[in-house]
Amino acid sequence: MKLDLFMNTRRLKVSIISLILIILVLSVINSTYYNFTRNELLKQQVEKMKIQATNIKIAIELSQKGEKYVEGMVAQNLRTVSLYVQSNVDPDIEKVSNEKLKELSQNSGIDHITLLRRSGDDIIGYRSSEPKEIGMSSKRWGGHWFRAFNQLFEYKQVDVPDGEILPNFWAGPWSTSSTDPSSVDKWGYYYDGTTNYIIDPYVHDKSIRQYQKDTGVDATIQQMIKNTNVTEVTVFNPPIFLKEKEAYQENGHVWHEDREVLFGTYSLVDNRDAMFVKQALDTNVEKTYETMMNGTDIIKTFFPLHLDVPVVVGLVTDLSSLNSYMKNLQIKMVILIGVTTIVALVVFMLISRYYTRNKEAAVQSVQEVFVGNMDQLFTTLREQRHDFNNHIATINSLVHLKEYEELNKYTKEIVGEITIVNDIINIKSPALSALIQAKITQALKKRITLDHNIINMEQLSLGAIKSTDLVKILSNLIDNAFEAVETLPENERYVELNGYIKQDKLYFSVYNKGTPIPSEQIGKMFEKGFSTKKSNNNSGLGLFIVQRIIKQYKGKILVMPMQEGNKFEIIIPL
Repeated sequence: MKLDLFMNTRRLKVSIISLILIILVLSVINSTYYNFTRNELLKQQVEKMKIQATNIKIAIELSQKGEKYVEGMVAQNLRTVSLYVQSNVDPDIEKVSNEKLKELSQNSGIDHITLLRRSGDDIIGYRSSEPKEIGMSSKRWGGHWFRAFNQLFEYKQVDVPDGEILPNFWAGPWSTSSTDPSSVDKWGYYYDGTTNYIIDPYVHDKSIRQYQKDTGVDATIQQMIKNTNVTEVTVFNPPIFLKEKEAYQENGHVWHEDREVLFGTYSLVDNRDAMFVKQALDTNVEKTYETMMNGTDIIKTFFPLHLDVPVVVGLVTDLSSLNSYMKNLQIKMVILIGVTTIVALVVFMLISRYYTRNKEAAVQSVQEVFVGNMDQLFTTLREQRHDFNNHIATINSLVHLKEYEELNKYTKEIVGEITIVNDIINIKSPALSALIQAKITQALKKRITLDHNIINMEQLSLGAIKSTDLVKILSNLIDNAFEAVETLPENERYVELNGYIKQDKLYFSVYNKGTPIPSEQIGKMFEKGFSTKKSNNNSGLGLFIVQRIIKQYKGKILVMPMQEGNKFEIIIPL
């Protein structure tokens, strides 16, 4: 009862440990699969964003070409307006009024007109439809602008690299107005030597902004945000954004060409952005990091692009849909793992129960064989004890009658009978020990001499099922040997059993005297139903079963006919 309780408790512990191990393994697999899948999806997302960044680059390049064309047309228009103004005002700036310039600007459809003249080493705004322009100094602008003004006054061809150059005319690039920093304007400058001033008509950036909004980069960005999970696009101006160049400011307004963001918006600000922008620019490789803003998981990716100047495109992607997909996938995986675990546990328990029952049945069978053989030994012992007095009386009578030859014969028979009691051999397998004891008893009854030499069996470690198979093998071989010698005279009935362990292999051999087996029969002996015995009780299955069991253990059986008998040897790896 206690043994059964112990075995049941042990099986329960094994089942619980197995269940825990299965859950741990499946959990590791689930976690690995989750992380791998998420990383792969993120890689795909980055690749998509890379394509979108390339689309932005193409849009910027096309937009720049389009804007160049629009700027050229604006420049042409400004030169035409300049000629219109020249034909409607006096060539002497002192005779031109600001009101007249205001009237001409309204008639020509531009925003304002300013007349520039020299003042010492400076060139200033002297007359204008915009009061803020009057008295404006251009000397402090420096760079291309002031040089271009001087070239016009000197009646030279303008050779600055920016803007549009036409006969007696130069149009500067779109830039921030020095008199109204909140405005970005396009200026034209005309001088042909017939006046003592430069005619400067200019327009605000409404036209170019409308173009950008409808067909330019901003339109591409808005379309991308509308049709994808990109939530913000930012085209950074690296020198200004990274503080490598001081942005020119006036009255709190940053100059147009010195703005941090060239296109798009930059509302999702993170302190790490500058570091990743610089890394992307320095390595020319996109950089990515995940973060959370406004309660939403996002991924920020920065792509270096090379246009007229290097820029970095920052794309912000909402990870809500990806995280939702991964959450649903994880739930499905947990359900799958749960079902798989339950199924695996049920299957494991069924297999364990089946195996345990077979093992218990095998153990019970071996125990029954062992107990039966031990009962036979004790019965023989009791019989010998009962007959002990009779043996002593008989021996005493033979000695008294001096029948020494009969005494010698009688004592040999007694010694043969008690051999079974003294031949208790030390074998680790109870089943194997019981088998050999039983075969010794059978040999005595059949008047067969059975010699056995079992050594090194202290190394033998077999489970109950393997012991049972070994009993089947040896039983068949020994029984065959007994049957082979039963027809011989008593003094020739000899069977020898040897067993030993060597180099992790179990060796057993059974030898019997008799007629050597013909070589043509050796190959047929292991076929099902084959038998050389004439008795109808023989099924021809003994050696077939022996070979099948030996093959299960990757062993082999050898048949060795000898001059006065036959030897069967089995070799089984342990």
